[in-house]
Amino acid sequence: MDVEVFFAQMKIVSILLVVIAFLGVIAFALWPSKKKSFDAAARLPLNED
Repeated sequence: MDVEVFFAQMKIVSILLVVIAFLGVIAFALWPSKKKSFDAAARLPLNED
């Protein structure tokens, strides 16, 4: 295996890992059970102490 082939394959693998991580973050942010805690966090700056 050439070094160029290895690096080409690692580029593909790294792009796939980044896409999977991105989709995981999006899924975490949009998961229905998280809505309540995210809504509470969104109201924090508006709460008066």
